[in-house]
Amino acid sequence: MIERRELFIDGLRLSYLEQGRAAKHQPSLILLHGLMGCADTFVPLMQELRPDLHVIALDLPGAGQSERRDTLDASLYTTAKLVDRFLAVIGLQQPIVLGHSHGGAVAMSLAAHRRDGLRSLILLSPAHPFFDEGNLLIRFYLSPPGRIFAYALPWFPEWLQMFGLRRMAGPQGGDTPARLKPYRDNLRTPGTVYHLLRLLRTWHKDMSGLRRALRRPLRTPCLILWGDCDRAVPLHSAAKLRTRLRHSELITLPGIGHRPAEESPRLIAEFVHLWLEEDASPASLRYSPNSSATHSRIARLITPSLEPGD
Repeated sequence: MIERRELFIDGLRLSYLEQGRAAKHQPSLILLHGLMGCADTFVPLMQELRPDLHVIALDLPGAGQSERRDTLDASLYTTAKLVDRFLAVIGLQQPIVLGHSHGGAVAMSLAAHRRDGLRSLILLSPAHPFFDEGNLLIRFYLSPPGRIFAYALPWFPEWLQMFGLRRMAGPQGGDTPARLKPYRDNLRTPGTVYHLLRLLRTWHKDMSGLRRALRRPLRTPCLILWGDCDRAVPLHSAAKLRTRLRHSELITLPGIGHRPAEESPRLIAEFVHLWLEEDASPASLRYSPNSSATHSRIARLITPSLEPGD
């Protein structure tokens, strides 16, 4: 059963969805959403995950039902620090963190700066410092016409918003108005668009900071799931990112776009479950340093094993 909860960190209200309960010697899975998303965009995935698995989908500051503030620092590093505080407050020492898009960048920043590390990462089409296809769109949204467009976007007709949502999906994605609703509700909440624009203003500085943090390759084991029809963060950029991830497994998802957990939640849940079986302890992950480029698979060819070596 998925339940809505909230807590306060330094007076800031954070809201989250929780399924299951934390148990000793059992992993907890933390879900971090993308730029215009919120915790509710993970509901289709949570419904496909094992009911005994402890899962938390967090509304990041400025999104979903978490608090908006004009003075809120929207930078990547500050957001990652706040997630770290959140994990400490709820008592999770080494969770598995799944990040989608911008949430993937937050997850990598968290792993790079966290002293005791994370158990592992699962990255879904993660934003990262080694692609520049989004620069033109960022420049547009930061221009005067772009800011006007951004504030008008939440009030566009549903059919037009559905068109934009479907462009972010691959040919196998079957979007419906129900999938649009979390995005629509999130963007219509006062303060969301303002927060998003502030986040975009720090985007290049944030990505430069993450690039510096990844100069020392991240040792946290990573499962990367990436659609081959991703228009937002293209699959070809994965190769350069993986040079900074010492232990990674890349699985290509044919026909999937930028929103894998919504487009194919059952498939993503299957890969999460397989990863959890391998992830009984970090030592059980049989990777070799600097060999990540060899661990790349296509989803339709995968067998029930995530051991390296094709």
